[in-house]
Amino acid sequence: MGAETIWISKQSSGTGMYHEDNEGNSGNNTITTNVSRGDSVTWKLKEGGGITKITGISEKDEPGNQNIFSSGPSKVSDSEWQGTVSTNASGNEFYSIEYEIDGTPYTDDPELDVQT
Repeated sequence: MGAETIWISKQSSGTGMYHEDNEGNSGNNTITTNVSRGDSVTWKLKEGGGITKITGISEKDEPGNQNIFSSGPSKVSDSEWQGTVSTNASGNEFYSIEYEIDGTPYTDDPELDVQT
């Protein structure tokens, strides 16, 4: 069981999200982060990254999508959320991150891929 961290900031132009994870993945709007069963996953706002707060993280309602979390994702603070990948999870999960920039709400849709 390990720990995965995903840092979130605003793209250099516009209001879209820029993601970076501790595996070296990065990109605008969406990335796929590989996780293992039992991993903790933490989403953090990058300091000075232009996003005011994370307001929600939830599973997307799509055919074949599954909730891979045994707990969370739950709010730790306005700038951090955390969840734990289930010990029997498999496959991919598309999820939504809801966030605010100066009081205006936005949503982005990255992906987690469970490595079995």
